[in-house]
Amino acid sequence: MANHRKKPKIHSVKFNVLMNMLLTTSQMLFPLITLPYVSRILSTFGTGAVAYVQSVVLYFSMVALLGIQNYGIKVCAMVRDDIVELSKVVKELLVILLVSTSIVFAVYLLSIFLIPTFSQQRTLFLIFSVGFWLSSFGVEWFYQAIEQYGYITVRNIVFKFIGLILMFLFVHQSSDYIVYGITVLVAGYGMNILNLLRLRKLVDFSIRQRLEYKEHLKAMFWYSIASISSGMYTQTDIVALGFLGNINMVGLYQLVAKIKNVLIKAVNSVGNVMLPRISYYKANGDKQAIINLMAKNVNFIGVVSGALIGGTVLCSDSVVQLMGGKDFSGSVVPLMLAVPAILFSSLNIALGNELIADSREREWAILNVIGFTCSVVYAITFIYFFGVAGAAISNSLTELTVLVLRCSRGKGFIRQILPQTDYHKIGIVSVVSVFIALLLKSQLAFTPGFISLIVNGCCFMGIYCIGLVLAHELFVAEMIHSIIKR
Repeated sequence: MANHRKKPKIHSVKFNVLMNMLLTTSQMLFPLITLPYVSRILSTFGTGAVAYVQSVVLYFSMVALLGIQNYGIKVCAMVRDDIVELSKVVKELLVILLVSTSIVFAVYLLSIFLIPTFSQQRTLFLIFSVGFWLSSFGVEWFYQAIEQYGYITVRNIVFKFIGLILMFLFVHQSSDYIVYGITVLVAGYGMNILNLLRLRKLVDFSIRQRLEYKEHLKAMFWYSIASISSGMYTQTDIVALGFLGNINMVGLYQLVAKIKNVLIKAVNSVGNVMLPRISYYKANGDKQAIINLMAKNVNFIGVVSGALIGGTVLCSDSVVQLMGGKDFSGSVVPLMLAVPAILFSSLNIALGNELIADSREREWAILNVIGFTCSVVYAITFIYFFGVAGAAISNSLTELTVLVLRCSRGKGFIRQILPQTDYHKIGIVSVVSVFIALLLKSQLAFTPGFISLIVNGCCFMGIYCIGLVLAHELFVAEMIHSIIKR
């Protein structure tokens, strides 16, 4: 039976990167606008309660998703040119999700009524149960697989804007943290409703096909382990702080985590579009294209991470003052300790994408399980001795541990991409730039705030950019050459 559904247009990598950068910009602007307002209205308790519930819900969501957020991208990208086969794969994955989400949701409901720490925020947990289901059936993996980054970007920006309006309309006092949780839910998950409605235009549910689940379940086994452990180890710091500390400590640390996560998203604006394209190249046997793409991504990560880490360390007091206010002064040191994770996490994502595309899911999963185990040990140890700062240390150490393990297991591939990168130049320029900027900061001695952030940030970025140009760093040299050529 002929199928007349129109195939979505597949744009170039440059277009996808541009769209993802716009998406990342919106994801950065939303916290930048909301954090200063929410932090001052809700203080550490209100923001801490919402952040804690979000982290716990994410733990359950990771289990329910069974790694489909990565597995789905790969298998759908490989058959995206065949609408019949693509429809079959999507339907199979949706049925698997329905079963897994139903089982995990039952455990989730029992937990929020039986675990005392959860019961204290039962209302928030029940509200976020809507997000739990929307997370499972948001089918973001499908739209990423067919590289619909224009649609993804527009949809995200619209719902971020809706969430922003709701927040300013309804969050006015410290007791409004429940309402704030609802606005977070709308901004973060509301767009998934549109995903489901639009899915019928791109996937033919009318085709009668024999659905097969066995092969998916076998292939998804390692994806599930990897995704669950990875999702958990990135949230262990907040969840452990909630159990070992208190909600106010979580409030101090959630500011750090949000700033760090925004910066990681900025770095991964390129990396996030790589998995479907790498999977496509892999399916077509184009190994050199994979190496070239990965090398550019790694070099980009190095350049942008160097700028963000150096700038944040230098201006951490001003950033916290602007984002949180005086109640969050205890977040300054943890922020400085957390930002190295920007580089480690971004490289982990890039190398993890290569392992997935290369069908080395078992290795990817084992490394993530080790990372999760280390995150628990690090969190318990460092939070016990250093409190909020210990949570930041544990997160950075976890990402570094996983990165070292990935590099040791992928020596051959790394040797192929390193000659196309300038990691040594980036490292030297970053350290020298921070040192010079610190000397200038000590002479200027501005009070932490907006003026200090602008002056010290501009000084550092100017020194850093000049250093990269003088060092003839590959990424910067290519950008300059491209501008001159135009």
